[in-house]
Amino acid sequence: MVTVFILVITIVGSSYGLFLDIKTDINAQVLDVGDLRITYTNGSAINVSEIKPMTDSLAILESNNLYTFAIDNTGSVPYRYTITLDNNPSFPEDNLLSHNYIRYELNDLGPNLLGNQAENMIFENELKPGETKWHSLRVWVADATIYNLPNEALGSKIHLNIIINGHAGELEIEEGE
Repeated sequence: MVTVFILVITIVGSSYGLFLDIKTDINAQVLDVGDLRITYTNGSAINVSEIKPMTDSLAILESNNLYTFAIDNTGSVPYRYTITLDNNPSFPEDNLLSHNYIRYELNDLGPNLLGNQAENMIFENELKPGETKWHSLRVWVADATIYNLPNEALGSKIHLNIIINGHAGELEIEEGE
């Protein structure tokens, strides 16, 4: 009975170890999950210090708010994927800036408000087999004169994770699109 118990614990621990991958390099990260490879050149976490509200036109000229990453389909079937920005659970602080005051721009497609995105999903696309897509993401605090930032925004922090979810299969296009 003891031998069976030890054997089960060993198998479960070994199986868990196969799927656990801890990344310590905050700049260049490569994550392989199934047939998708995600390469983060600036890390997968967005941590902004010294938050200063700014206009969209000024934020787009900044260089310290730019994050680049690639998604590579190394498999033989198409992959549908989404990009989501969500609070980093490593920073469960109550002093995080509301998503209603966080602006972003993905792939030079124009500024958007994170708080307006359903479930914080900012992009959805499909990768063909062997295809790689690079993404550039900028994040900043909304202009105080336009968005009426509350006093609580002063001293707030932004800790976001870039989350990539993907699954095999082609995009389903609904009728009328």
